Amino acid sequence: MTASNILFIITDHHAWYGHFIGADGLPGGISPVRLGVWDRFCRQGVLFTGAYAVCPLCTPARASMLSGLTPQQHGMAMNCDGGGDFAPGTELYNRHLERAGYRSAYVGKWHCGHRLLPADYGFDGWSLADYGKIYMSEAYQAYCRQHGLGPARARIDHFFHRPEWKGAVQTLHHESPWAFMNGSGVLQGPRAGHEEDFVADLACGQLRKLAGDERPFNLVASFWGPHQPYFPSEPFAGMVDPSRIPEHPSHADDLSDKPSRYHLHRSVHHPGVQELTSWADWQPIVARCYEQCLQTDAAVGLVLDELERSGRAGNTIVVWCADHGDALAGHGGCWDKAATMSEEVMRIPLAVRWPGRIPAGKVVSDPVSNLDCPATLLEAADCAIPGHWRSRSLLPAACGQAQREHVICEHHGHSGTVIEQRMLRLGRWKYVAALYDGDELYDLDKDPWELNNHIDDPACEDVAADCRSRLAAYVEAEPQNGLTRRLAATLRFAAGSGKNRKK
Repeated sequence: MTASNILFIITDHHAWYGHFIGADGLPGGISPVRLGVWDRFCRQGVLFTGAYAVCPLCTPARASMLSGLTPQQHGMAMNCDGGGDFAPGTELYNRHLERAGYRSAYVGKWHCGHRLLPADYGFDGWSLADYGKIYMSEAYQAYCRQHGLGPARARIDHFFHRPEWKGAVQTLHHESPWAFMNGSGVLQGPRAGHEEDFVADLACGQLRKLAGDERPFNLVASFWGPHQPYFPSEPFAGMVDPSRIPEHPSHADDLSDKPSRYHLHRSVHHPGVQELTSWADWQPIVARCYEQCLQTDAAVGLVLDELERSGRAGNTIVVWCADHGDALAGHGGCWDKAATMSEEVMRIPLAVRWPGRIPAGKVVSDPVSNLDCPATLLEAADCAIPGHWRSRSLLPAACGQAQREHVICEHHGHSGTVIEQRMLRLGRWKYVAALYDGDELYDLDKDPWELNNHIDDPACEDVAADCRSRLAAYVEAEPQNGLTRRLAATLRFAAGSGKNRKK
């Protein structure tokens, strides 16, 4: 049988849980719009409704999706901006495909290294170091000249801490990629000028090159969106009526039963949210987020359409997922992400399409994570999955041949806040263990929005002890350092004592 081609689509920081999906993991969140390309893609393949981010942070999650290793294994536990690369000798999944005769390309956001880029790991294509300043890149400027576009400029509707920017038009050029992050508005000019269409154009160009090669191909199309700043362009800007967006179910959470990291997230990492005193204040910002999600969805559609035109869609496995979620408006009104593992930042879209090889229109609720993507791609290519990987193929679950009992994810902190955490999803229960901060235990069947922390509930001691034992075994098998040793020891002690770990 001819080797299957591979298309791996990654979106960034995707508002998902509670927005575009409901508490049951199926379409039906609070958004009044549907993502048409995504919905069609899911009808053609298998949707994983219990999908989590291996870590709710860009670099750790992306590095895991490329290496098959957990952040604790590959070592990039925090964002790599300004320093950090894969450890010398780390093999990414494409090297295994190379040995099987594949040609690989990578376009779009990288954020997996400061010095080394995809080309250093055997990929053709284009990317930028660290997070990357896409609108200032030579490649984007050449694209603009080709399409008769000017520099990227956005009208600002809202920007935390900069009220004087309201209504102003800013050219999105700055030495820091974070300069325009904390805002919403409208990108001026046609949709072709948006970063999403730029990445889609690169991906389509690579597909045309790869389709002319007799070798099977492996293409990663990595989008910068729908990460904030929420600057959709027309026609997407204006598609969502803010007044039609109902309040997020956890928006009014007073955080009274939450550990300190939630308060740090809302009040220290992103204090600007205090400017928003009501849901009505949030609605226009959330609407821009939804419009940017629509824009990203449409850009992915351009790539999928190009795959169809190539005549190779029938022999291509396509995996589409995000690196992590978005805390947008949840838990008392949060912005971005920080050092928490709430469902809003942990849950991600994840679906696989492989015509004739896996079912169409199937829904799998098994707990999985985006760490499982590289093993899925290797199995599809008939390549052995390295024994030291924690990545496990999604294909058996997609075909109904396996049931996953639990998934474990990790978080090491963000933006100067170091909080060692591990999360377990086991059936209806979700447990988050944190070193030197409070633990969390939720019954997601009864409380999908995590409003009632059962960590101090005597009726849940047995559940909590079981969760701690599983987490301790997992942490003990990880590469060890001072933090992991202390976390494992604390979990073992708490599991044996029969006492819940109080905040």
